[in-house]
Amino acid sequence: MWSDTVTVRLSDYEKNLRACPLFYDVAEELQKEPVDTVNLLKDSLQNPGWMHGDIKPSPAEQSRTIRNICDYVVSPSLHGYVLWVLRRALERGISRLYFLARDGYFMYRTADCLCRQLRLPVECRYLYCSRYSLRIPLFHLYPDEALEYICRGGIDVTLRKVLNRTGIAESEQNRVLNSLRCSEFGESLLDCAAGQAHTQQLNQEAGEHDFADIVIPYAMLARLRGDLKQDSFFMECLTQHSAAAFPALSGYFRQEGLLDELPMAVVDSGWVGSMQKVMNQLLKTFGKQHELLTGFYWGLYELPDGVDANDYECYYFSPEKNLREKVYFSNCLFEGIFSAPHGMTLRYQERDGRYEPVLAEQDDANVRFMEMIRARTGDWTDILVRHMAQDMDLSANDPEPGADGRMTGASIGTMEDSMGERAVIRSQLFLFMGQPTPPEAYVFGSLPFSDDVLEYGGQMAAPMSEEELCANHAGPKILSMLGIRHQPLKESAWYEASAVMGGRRVKRHLRRYAGYKYLLYMNKTRNYRRQRKAAGYR
Repeated sequence: MWSDTVTVRLSDYEKNLRACPLFYDVAEELQKEPVDTVNLLKDSLQNPGWMHGDIKPSPAEQSRTIRNICDYVVSPSLHGYVLWVLRRALERGISRLYFLARDGYFMYRTADCLCRQLRLPVECRYLYCSRYSLRIPLFHLYPDEALEYICRGGIDVTLRKVLNRTGIAESEQNRVLNSLRCSEFGESLLDCAAGQAHTQQLNQEAGEHDFADIVIPYAMLARLRGDLKQDSFFMECLTQHSAAAFPALSGYFRQEGLLDELPMAVVDSGWVGSMQKVMNQLLKTFGKQHELLTGFYWGLYELPDGVDANDYECYYFSPEKNLREKVYFSNCLFEGIFSAPHGMTLRYQERDGRYEPVLAEQDDANVRFMEMIRARTGDWTDILVRHMAQDMDLSANDPEPGADGRMTGASIGTMEDSMGERAVIRSQLFLFMGQPTPPEAYVFGSLPFSDDVLEYGGQMAAPMSEEELCANHAGPKILSMLGIRHQPLKESAWYEASAVMGGRRVKRHLRRYAGYKYLLYMNKTRNYRRQRKAAGYR
């Protein structure tokens, strides 16, 4: 059964990709190369905690699955996006691109190779950063924005996760927790937890650890934000730690050339575009007056307040359009696949006159998985470059990039011809992300994933019961978000895979969850347009 499923799905991917001949030829050529399918995936993934874990694809079937996804879905998506970024950079006269860690790792490697091999006049750099490493140094300058960020929603948000977003010491966190526990907010949080069987003990002289790990209902986060703002001890700690982190970040930005006065842009996965805004706030604070960062993104659901939409360009979906693309897309899965084989950036430090990032430890199995993806997409890049170089008729005697404009013009023309790939990528992602097969759900659903600022373990597709799957349908989920339904809501970073592996009424769950996402993104689009209009933007 598993083997037949892999074969049928591969046929679907091949059929879709034929609509983009260049990409299809690359994928087919790579598929013909011999590969040890049994050992391709060996020891590279954790054991998934599926409820029906006694049924699973064989190692060979898992290897075929990941090979097919890499060649027909991941690599076309990666290269289509990077080619678009390079074309837009050339058209806008942007001479330097900063690919943001960690989602930008494969994008950087691909773009750098294309620019060198095709002799494009664009400099590619990889910037070690994270929401955590950039925002903490800014907290003391923008306290209201800091509180909004610290108390944002997510999957299974707890007080421990909220306080870990601040960068304050553990002893300071404990003092804040004691204060919150004795507040009306703390009493309400314990009341919410008391009715649940798995958290009954929290209402009986619960220890500090238990109180800190109660999942906070989404509707209570605004109340928490207000309480933290009124806590003078918390705000003082926040300010002190933020100010202490500021000089090293400034040194790293200067060292990496971000204060150079030349046209430059960031490249990232996207979602809300906040990193670009934060970086520009920092650059202004550091003294930069001109040539602030623009941005190229895979997709944006919304934009930060007070920014010019013209400085944010989107490839796959934008805040005002592409509803269907958003519904059948998983940004969590995208991040899980397009990630770097190194830990997240925690902060910066000076050593021997240079500034370097301090990285979190990364699980060895996850590193091996990312290295496997890197090798496969790298092979795809090499074949693509060869095809494009032949089409562009590049030779060793050609002038340097941009010397007479011919090379740049030829490159843009070649990339323009590949624009049809976006519809192909849409079809591939619709299948893989929105309607995964059991082998795909098993293999990629077992990837480790955390949607919070720091990483707390967990896997991409959480094991979910029938009741938990139903609670994520439109009606119950909206009631939970509004605070009307008080039961804790178990969520999955890739719900579709959780539904497939749940084993019952899969099509119904996928339809109902798609319905919820349609309502969610239609509402986001309306709110975005309303806010932009109120702010004076067309």
